[in-house]
Amino acid sequence: MLQVVHKSSSGPRETPKRAERLDAKVSGQSLVPKWISRDAEHLLEKDLMNNPLRSLAGRIILLVFAATVVSALTVSWISVQSLDGFLREKVDQRFPQEAGRIGRELDQWYALRTRELEVFAGSKVLAEALTQLGKDGRRSSRAHDEAEQYLRYVVESFPQFDRLVLATPDGRPVIEVGEGIALPESLLASLTPGMDANAISGAQKVFDRLVQIASVPMKNVNDRSLGRLFAMIDLDLLNPTLQSWELGQSANVFIVDQDNQILTSHEGLDAGVEYMVNGESGDTKDPVVFGVSHYVNVQDIRVVGTQIKFPRFGWTLVLEQPYSDAFAPVMTSIARVAGLNLAIVLLVSLVASRLARSFVKPLYALSSVAKRLSEGERGVELDETHFSSDEVNVLTRTFNEMSRGLSRNAVELENSHQAVESANALLTAKNDELLNMNLVLEQLSITDGLTKLHNHRYFQEAFTRECKRSIRSLEPLSLILVDIDFFKKWNDQLGHAGGDEILRRLAEVLNVSVRETDILTRYGGEEFALIALDTDLEGATALGEKIRQAVEADEFVTDVPSEKEPLTISVGVACFNGDRKQLFADADAALYKAKDSGRNRVVTASAASPNKSSVETPSKSNAKSK
Repeated sequence: MLQVVHKSSSGPRETPKRAERLDAKVSGQSLVPKWISRDAEHLLEKDLMNNPLRSLAGRIILLVFAATVVSALTVSWISVQSLDGFLREKVDQRFPQEAGRIGRELDQWYALRTRELEVFAGSKVLAEALTQLGKDGRRSSRAHDEAEQYLRYVVESFPQFDRLVLATPDGRPVIEVGEGIALPESLLASLTPGMDANAISGAQKVFDRLVQIASVPMKNVNDRSLGRLFAMIDLDLLNPTLQSWELGQSANVFIVDQDNQILTSHEGLDAGVEYMVNGESGDTKDPVVFGVSHYVNVQDIRVVGTQIKFPRFGWTLVLEQPYSDAFAPVMTSIARVAGLNLAIVLLVSLVASRLARSFVKPLYALSSVAKRLSEGERGVELDETHFSSDEVNVLTRTFNEMSRGLSRNAVELENSHQAVESANALLTAKNDELLNMNLVLEQLSITDGLTKLHNHRYFQEAFTRECKRSIRSLEPLSLILVDIDFFKKWNDQLGHAGGDEILRRLAEVLNVSVRETDILTRYGGEEFALIALDTDLEGATALGEKIRQAVEADEFVTDVPSEKEPLTISVGVACFNGDRKQLFADADAALYKAKDSGRNRVVTASAASPNKSSVETPSKSNAKSK
């Protein structure tokens, strides 16, 4: 604070105000009268209003404001440029990554379709039909009907295949089922020569539709060719796979063949259109521009796009997104940075104004005292002990100490932050590794090693879960228990290896017979459990009978020295009535009833005797085994 002291009694006669100040000094009170600070504040406000740039405070505020604006604009420009470059680099990285992911999923889609055809071609129903067709008699007609029924079941259950064709080794169609018009025999014949392995043709135009023809060979146990199973795949079925969930609905993914023809249609663009790319200047370019490019597509839309090769057929996978949608996050982030910097400028300017006023106010107080002296007032002095640089020095020392302390704290904080980031990165890597191991162990823990079906543990978990779901949704739920008849006899005659082979083969037959929504598990030993979702007792009984017939009709490796006899199963069926334990007990009791009633039959829990509609009268060969 600035204080005024009086000189000795020498000088002009003391006025009343001077006498009051002298009395205040003697009494030890502050010698700076309040009116001095009020006058200084009044002068400051008056000077700022009349001459804002001529006053010291105005110039300080203007200088601080200009420095803040220039600094903020410089930092904003650097931040915007850095952010723009960073986000554009992220966009350039994201497009090829997303295209690569879609390409891998598409390749897996084709691999799965080939594997499905292999499973269907391995059906003994189709193999028997190829060996019996062309012969006279009821057996040939029955084999034809069974094969056609099996193919219709496949087409209805697997909508990925529009049409299935069972053909001879030279490509002549024998049985053809499915939607649409029959495939030309010349097309099948052209795809048959030299194809002893699985194959999927390129895009074929069949009756104004772009399709692919997939085929797998069918051979007997002597590796002799019996024929081929052809399947027609509509290219429009690829559209669900050609979706970019990361880039959103505005992104378009489609396929271009070697002749630059678009094979898959999407919104606003039909298949069969020639795909060309126009540069920013309008010049037509090579459509295969690998990497990330900005161009005008065939719909005259400026897009960001990337193309990758799809080696399976020599196609090109194209991923495009409108430029405005691709860079929308960039524009949003830049706007946020600019707004934040503007807010910082305004805040700093307000703070600078207040600080400038606080700095200038003591100077105006000093000017007020000096003016009084210049007007001739005598006996007014400035106390040198207060009119010194001590306060500024104290403020400077305090600020410097605080600055140095903040610098040390910042360095320590940065070091701690880096250590924490390193530890987090290591912990994340370890957690990912542990998670992957847990997933593998979890899968192994619920899978039966012999049959590759779910094991007893998974059955218990799924059984409890589905019972609770049935209670909530009021949907019917049934349980089917399957047990191999006289399994100990087969084990004794064929050995444990033969018994294991029977279990594996039975698991395959059950897998083909049940529905995709059913939960099939190996309950233990030679017993299997099937949880039939959304299925009442009548439907479960029919499903059990279907399984029993499929097992009885299949030729297992069960050669007995004296004769051949089929492998049979007994089936117990029960429907859920709100009590999980009672459901299992009912199904188990029905299974034992089937055993006691002569085996090779289906028994429901609500029937006193085997269900006549779902129990097949045992054949003579079966009667011997019983």
